[in-house]
Amino acid sequence: MAIVVQYTFKALPGKSLAKLMENLNAGAALWKKHGASPRLWAVSVGEIGNMAFSTEFKNFAEYGKCVDKLNADPAFQAWRAKNQESGLSEWVRSNLLRELTP
Repeated sequence: MAIVVQYTFKALPGKSLAKLMENLNAGAALWKKHGASPRLWAVSVGEIGNMAFSTEFKNFAEYGKCVDKLNADPAFQAWRAKNQESGLSEWVRSNLLRELTP
């Protein structure tokens, strides 16, 4: 079984895409620090213009370990506040997916 966490967002018009990418790379580094392998996606069909940040785990236990460490990390808390205050993007949705096939 695999677990995937996905955060979908969109860059806001007139804002710096370069700055948004800097923020995303900083956030991804924090996820990696705690055991995740994050990936960033550009939506090309459907909700064009949206982006998705995702990472996969072997099971719920691995997901929980990573998220617990991440949320306890003061650097991640500071990153979340900075990212939210930046006004560079807007949250669309988030998903926690569990694989059904063996």
